[in-house]
Amino acid sequence: MKPLFASLMVLLLAVAQFTTALGAQGLESTDHRLINERPNPTGDATKVTFGVFVFDIDEIDDANQRFSVDMFTTISWHDPRLALPEDQRTAGTRTVPLDQIWSPRGLVVNNRGLTGQLPQNASIDSLGNVVYRQRLSGELAVKMELEEFPFDTQRLPIDFVTYQHSPDEVRFSVNTDIRGDAGSFSAAGWRMKIGEPEYGEFTVPAAGVVLPRLTYYIEAQRNSRYYLLTMLLPMSLIVFMSWTVFWLQPDSVARIGISTASIFSLLALGFSIRLSLPAVSYLTRADVFVIGCTLLVFVALAVAVIGSRWASSDRMARAVQLNVITRWVYVGLFGLVATIAMIL
Repeated sequence: MKPLFASLMVLLLAVAQFTTALGAQGLESTDHRLINERPNPTGDATKVTFGVFVFDIDEIDDANQRFSVDMFTTISWHDPRLALPEDQRTAGTRTVPLDQIWSPRGLVVNNRGLTGQLPQNASIDSLGNVVYRQRLSGELAVKMELEEFPFDTQRLPIDFVTYQHSPDEVRFSVNTDIRGDAGSFSAAGWRMKIGEPEYGEFTVPAAGVVLPRLTYYIEAQRNSRYYLLTMLLPMSLIVFMSWTVFWLQPDSVARIGISTASIFSLLALGFSIRLSLPAVSYLTRADVFVIGCTLLVFVALAVAVIGSRWASSDRMARAVQLNVITRWVYVGLFGLVATIAMIL
């Protein structure tokens, strides 16, 4: 019973201190000014400090343009209305529900399913310094720039705004930071680095709304080796499988079979790669390579058909000459496709 009694006494003492602080300022815990009005509403902008510690990013979903994050956030500000009288100040803190005091009313703009895991309580020290802590996990949206896929680098944003105040009323402190061990993040196929926070404004022109904005970025570089081994290498082998038709006699029936098999294999592989990406309106580097390889395989089929017709119409010498020329032109065209797709 003694531990329970001690806990109750600590709770009652915290409530008493909080009530005393409100009384010293002439405010009640239900006073709308304490909840709705920022500290010193006619003075300078209230400075708010954000801190984020990223525990993990465990998935980046290209097709849905989402990433999953687990992070701990700290939001702090100063509210002199909550300070205790000098003769009652101690080193301890009080814990109060967040909805009973003013707070910056922050939200994550690109939130697509974040959930909080801690109670919505704030800690207040004797001087009126307020700290709100929360652990958030779930999905965030990201607009992916995939022109360079699979050699791309994505910027994963964690985008905060305060939705009830203008930049003249609330501003983010320069002491804002983001930390985390990017090398331990568990998202497969990416190398990550934590970037610097960026300050700006969130605007809705049609409504004339301007809000203070703070965006953290995590840079994620895709591991292209996986795609080189599972996409580009198999496609190259399919292209060179179709290249073998130029080494067969023009009247060989196997030439058409090799060419058609190459086309079906290439289309299936290219389709499976595109399913992993969103339906963007531009071509990625991988798309350029797939389209170039597909055209090459169709060229091989066309040459096989032409050579077969020439061979069957007593123009064998001409068909053989076509084989000799195209077998080296084909290699040169493949080199051009690879250079355009992977280097230029």
